[in-house]
Amino acid sequence: MLSRTLQTVRHTERILGEMLRVGREAVVSFPNFAYWKNRMAVMGGRMPVSEDLPFEWFDTPNLRFFTLLDFEALCAKMGLVIRERQVLDEAGSLVLEEPNFLGSLAVYRLAR
Repeated sequence: MLSRTLQTVRHTERILGEMLRVGREAVVSFPNFAYWKNRMAVMGGRMPVSEDLPFEWFDTPNLRFFTLLDFEALCAKMGLVIRERQVLDEAGSLVLEEPNFLGSLAVYRLAR
C-alpha cells in the first residue's frame, strides 16, 4: 500500500511492478492534480497548496503531478487491472460524477 506517496517516488513503474510481484493486489492513493481547485490555482498563476498538496512548490517532496487519467493510462500501459477506484473530495466524500474534475484524492486497488 502506498498512501499519498506515489507522487513522491522516482521509479513509478518499477515500484508498482514490485508491489504486484510480492502481493496479489496493490492499493495506491495520490492527490489528483486535475482537481478543479488545483486548476484554478494554476490558471491564477500559482502552484496549488491544499490539504492534499500541502507544500509550496519550493519545498515539496512531490517529484511529479498527475491526474486520474494519467494514472489510468499508466496502468493500461503496464497491463495492470484496476479492480476498484474511489475518488474523494476535500471533505472525504465519495465523488461519483466528473471524478477527474471534482475529486481531490484518488484511491486505486490494482492487480495484474
